[in-house]
Amino acid sequence: MAHLGEFEVHPAADAYPMIDGEEFTQLVDSVKRNGLREPIILNHDRTVLIDGRNRFRACEAAGVDPVFETLGAHYDELKILNLIVDRNERRRDMNAGQKAMVALALEPMFADAIRVKETARKLATPASRQDTESNATLADLRESGEWTEPRARREQWSSERAAKVVGASGRAVQQAKAVVRDAPDLAAKVRAGEIALDRADRERKQRIAAMPKPEPVPTAGPVSVMLRTHDGREISVRPSTKPTFTDQSKTEGISWAKWSWNPVTGCLHGCDYCYARAITERFPDGFPAGFTPLFREDRLDAPTNTVIPAEHRDDPAWRRVFVCSMADLYGRWVPQKWIDDVHASMLASPQWQYILLTKFPDRYVGLDMPPGAWVGTSVDEQKRVRIAERAFRQLPDGVVKWLSLEPLLEPLEFTDLSAFDWVVIGAQTETFQGGSTVPAFAPPFEWVARIVAQAREAGCRVHLKPNLVNGKPGMQLPDEYPLAE
Repeated sequence: MAHLGEFEVHPAADAYPMIDGEEFTQLVDSVKRNGLREPIILNHDRTVLIDGRNRFRACEAAGVDPVFETLGAHYDELKILNLIVDRNERRRDMNAGQKAMVALALEPMFADAIRVKETARKLATPASRQDTESNATLADLRESGEWTEPRARREQWSSERAAKVVGASGRAVQQAKAVVRDAPDLAAKVRAGEIALDRADRERKQRIAAMPKPEPVPTAGPVSVMLRTHDGREISVRPSTKPTFTDQSKTEGISWAKWSWNPVTGCLHGCDYCYARAITERFPDGFPAGFTPLFREDRLDAPTNTVIPAEHRDDPAWRRVFVCSMADLYGRWVPQKWIDDVHASMLASPQWQYILLTKFPDRYVGLDMPPGAWVGTSVDEQKRVRIAERAFRQLPDGVVKWLSLEPLLEPLEFTDLSAFDWVVIGAQTETFQGGSTVPAFAPPFEWVARIVAQAREAGCRVHLKPNLVNGKPGMQLPDEYPLAE
């Protein structure tokens, strides 16, 4: 129990909000001028404060000795509850949410009081019980708690009684139960009158909706589905019954994203250094259309199904998803419907940070982008510079605009890098595809240094891939000495 001075405060009294602010100041002024007109009520042995918490505080603040009234010993717990409710309801102006919270707090107290009365009735002698019941109606017995209806009905009555005496609706009490159970911080604000119960319940539901969903139980799906390539050819594949992102930490991956997601695979760029084509050739079973562009619409639910492992939930890299690492989603051969469907899936799951990359950045313009997405373009040759600069000046705010110079195959001249937030520079790694080896290539230091300097002037962040110096061959760093005289 709470305490005021030397007294414990009855929990039913403590369920009601205290008065404060101007209302309490007026009560203190009244006590100073007129003394305490209404006594503070204590239980029969003067240990528990039944009614008058605010009057007691006002007396202390005003420096006035409080006046007490002591209840008789015949006041059992049920009568005390009824007295507390009656006294508070006569003077308290509470909103619907506060009333529901009070009813919720009173409900178990009424149930306990009735249970105690019922036990006492059963232990009483038949004569005394007959004397008690002979002059009482059923309503009187219910009001006093001396009745013999089943426990479930007794508990129902206590709930109805608690709601009725404070003027709360059954719906409001159920809302209050849910808020107390799921959002104790919001419940405290409702009790204090800071927010309405309906608003607290809405916020509670929003929090629950935002929580990671449990993985659904897999169900048997079709043996195969027909998917289409960019040119309309049908491909029969075994569908992903519960698609999820691919965990990059289990593969070679990339350092700044822990997931990849490929609702589209395949590409028509024809770059001889393409790592994606090399992977397709190494693992043909995973790519039923080879490197021909294919829409894997059976993977569109991956953002909803994927859950970050508990031990990695504080690592921002585990929120990042490299979209279409095995394709160019925005290639000029890609049907617009594929792009629209993938974007709809991303927008429906904004908890992820999506990383996008294309050699055709003009197709970004006018699309609805997921908030906070990393929207990038790949520039490996000078002819792509002008396209990238033009398109990125048209992109909206609210996304990270990044430039991938991997591999950097020739010295690039940018007019202005201020349209970009981040620049990534890397080498060409060795790949094996088409039956032959494509050798690695590291750009000269001067190419890289010039771009880094220009990026710094434009305020861009810069990331140099480790393969610039750790690859074979690595970038040759200047190793010069003064000329001899």
